[in-house]
Amino acid sequence: MTMENPTSETKNPKSEDSQSQDRPFSNLGLRISDFPGPWQTPGLAPYFVICLVSMSVIWLVLLRRALPTSATLFPILVGILGIAARWRLAPVLLLATLAVCLKFESTYDVRKTFHVSDLILCTATLAYIVAQFRLQSLTDHVIPVDPRRRQGPPRWQVGFLTIRHQPRVVREARSPTLVNREEIGMLILGSALWAGLAQVCWNLLPVDHPYLDFPSPVWRAVVVAWIIGAGLYVVFGLLDYWSQRSMSREEAAVFLQDVLWKETRGEQRRLNRWHVWARLRGS
Repeated sequence: MTMENPTSETKNPKSEDSQSQDRPFSNLGLRISDFPGPWQTPGLAPYFVICLVSMSVIWLVLLRRALPTSATLFPILVGILGIAARWRLAPVLLLATLAVCLKFESTYDVRKTFHVSDLILCTATLAYIVAQFRLQSLTDHVIPVDPRRRQGPPRWQVGFLTIRHQPRVVREARSPTLVNREEIGMLILGSALWAGLAQVCWNLLPVDHPYLDFPSPVWRAVVVAWIIGAGLYVVFGLLDYWSQRSMSREEAAVFLQDVLWKETRGEQRRLNRWHVWARLRGS
C-alpha cells in the first residue's frame, strides 16, 4: 500500500496556449510571437537575411547622401523593430520615415535623369517590404482572421478602447515548408527589375508645367496620381461592365430591383405613408 506525498508537485492548470502570452508592446500593436527561432525554421531564415541585408543597404545609401546622421537612424530603427517584434505597421512606417528623411536632403539634382543611389535604395526598400510581409504570413497569418473562430482558454485581451475576456482568435499562417529557392530568387530579381522600371517611368514623366509653378517632384507626383486614378477608374469600369454582362436573368432582375429601391426609396416611402393614411382614415 502506497501513500501519496501531499507535498508532491501538482500540475499547472494553465495550458500551453494560455502561457504563450503576448510580449510587451501589445498595446501598440506589436507582438513577439512564441515561434521557433528563424535559424531553426528553414522557411524563415532567408527572409530574415533579406530584411537585415536590405536595412544595411538602406543605411549605407542614406549615409552617402547629404543627410544628418541622426536622421538616417529613424528608418533603420523602424525596420529593425519590425523584424524583431513582427510589427505589422513596420513597412508603412518605414516608407513614411524614409520619405521624411529624404526630405532633409538639399543637394539632390531633380534634373538628372538617372540616380544609381535611387535605384539601389528602391531595390532595398522593396525587398525589405516584401520580405517583411512574407515573414508576417509565415509567423502570424496570411489572410484576414475570422473573429468567430477561437480556440484555447479565455484570457484578457486589450484592444482599442476595449478589454475582453475571450479565447484567442485562430490564425492560419502559411507553412514555412512551402518556401523554396525559386521564391527567394524571384523576390530578389523582381525587386531589382521593378525598381529599375519605376526609375524609367519616373524619368519619362514631365519635369515641370509651362503654366503652373510647381516644383518638379510635386508636379511628377500630381501626374502619377492622375495616371493611377484614371487607370483605376477605367479598370473598375470594365470589371463592373463585365460582371453585369455575365449575370443570369434572375441575377440581373435582383440587381435591377435593388437599384430601383435605392433610386426611388424616398418616393416609395412617401407613397406608402399616404396609402396607410388613406386606409386608416377610411376605416
